[in-house]
Amino acid sequence: MKRIVGTLLLCSVLAAAADFKTAKVIEVRDASELGANVDTDVKGDGKTTTISPAIAYRCEVTIALEGVKYTAIYPSSRHLNPSELVAGDTILVRVEGNKLVLKVPDGKQVKSKIVSRTAAK
Repeated sequence: MKRIVGTLLLCSVLAAAADFKTAKVIEVRDASELGANVDTDVKGDGKTTTISPAIAYRCEVTIALEGVKYTAIYPSSRHLNPSELVAGDTILVRVEGNKLVLKVPDGKQVKSKIVSRTAAK
């Protein structure tokens, strides 16, 4: 029984890895947002409100895959450093419905919603 479960697990992992396709990186842009965090009751008096700046570091990645350009916005993280993606390079990607999954240089997978889908020239 354990052997069957192990075989099925191995097959599903291999099938998932096979879904990745090679795509060309078209553009990588900064898409960071400046906002504000509101901290209330900082002093414990029930009246104090402090507004502090907050930056959400993100990058907009556009890739070309099988005649279609996909754009998605990813949070910058230890797994996705925008400086590691260069226009003209290739990257492994997978489209899952309305999500674009990138296999980044450290081998991890990052997923984000597709914000634009157009025909590639």
